[in-house]
Amino acid sequence: MINLLLGNPGGGKSYESVAFHIIPAVIERKRKVVTNLPLCLDMWEQYFPGSTKLIEIRAPYKVGDKLVQPFSRAEDYQDDWKDSDTQVGCLYIIDECHKSLPRQGTPVSVEEWYAEHRHTGSDVLLITQSYGKINPAIRDLVQVVYRCKKAVAFGSSDRYIRKVQDGIRGEVVNTSIREYEKKYFPLYKSHTKSDSAVQEAFASDIVPIWKRWPFRGAAICAVLFVGMVAYNLTSGDDPAPQVEPVQAAYTPPQPAHQPAKEPPPQATPRGPEKKMHPFDGSTMHLQAMVYGHRYRDGVEVEYLSGYVTIAQNGQPIRRVSFQDLWDTGYEIVRLSASAISVTYKGYDVGYVVADLPAVDLGKAPTTAAIAK
Repeated sequence: MINLLLGNPGGGKSYESVAFHIIPAVIERKRKVVTNLPLCLDMWEQYFPGSTKLIEIRAPYKVGDKLVQPFSRAEDYQDDWKDSDTQVGCLYIIDECHKSLPRQGTPVSVEEWYAEHRHTGSDVLLITQSYGKINPAIRDLVQVVYRCKKAVAFGSSDRYIRKVQDGIRGEVVNTSIREYEKKYFPLYKSHTKSDSAVQEAFASDIVPIWKRWPFRGAAICAVLFVGMVAYNLTSGDDPAPQVEPVQAAYTPPQPAHQPAKEPPPQATPRGPEKKMHPFDGSTMHLQAMVYGHRYRDGVEVEYLSGYVTIAQNGQPIRRVSFQDLWDTGYEIVRLSASAISVTYKGYDVGYVVADLPAVDLGKAPTTAAIAK
């Protein structure tokens, strides 16, 4: 598989590749990674003893007066490492890939290797700022695109936004806000032009919500209100009057008729077709979903939105949003980036997954995209 990681400078590309691609490959799956990222191998050995045996770092080299970029020739992809159990090959992670695979000038032999890379069991993660600079033949082979950008809209430099896209021109299927974990910083150098730590200047015109005057003013008003209420409850010079105890007559309790709680509405067959829910008889297919966390009134809350394609006998007939389904009475639970669970008034509609409508010529249309 060939995937692409896009992002502006300082957008989190290096962190994303190390924390969510290299570490899972090397540490969890024991897979060899060949890359030109500036990893700090001595820190890798301290964090994960023995891990450097599965990491190979390549750098540009000179042939005469010409500087040759790594992964710019077909010979750079001939590593014969294989997993003894699965026969999976190397994972190539190529930073600034537009230098190795330029829009014009990429050797045909390299294009052919990418077209047939699955025969070697290898996978590739390309990292760049703009896919327009990459060789078009290789760019068209990309299956998943990860887009990283700074979370400057939140007035914070300790998190970034990641979007997962189905191909370069496909739909965004997942959006999340990820926080930088400092424990991963020693594993790589984000700024390769300097040997010292570099802190990028933060946008000065974006202020966090908790530093804005309306938020501070509301907080001050809340404190004053609580203080006034507490003062009114505890103030007063007159002592409370003494109350003489009175013997109360005992009255046996009388049973009271408690109204029965109404059970939640249950789905029942309706209409001539005995439908259990409005889209019964049609198939549901997850088209797009956005899930993440947003700040509302200074509080971080979960956010879920998306679209479902309704189809009959493999033919899409309409697209409905999650909000439309909620308004109709459906309940939606996110299971993963490509699957949700749907119920209607207690009736289990089933799982809706990210697939395409299919025509079944052998039987009448059913909820093929919904796995019970």
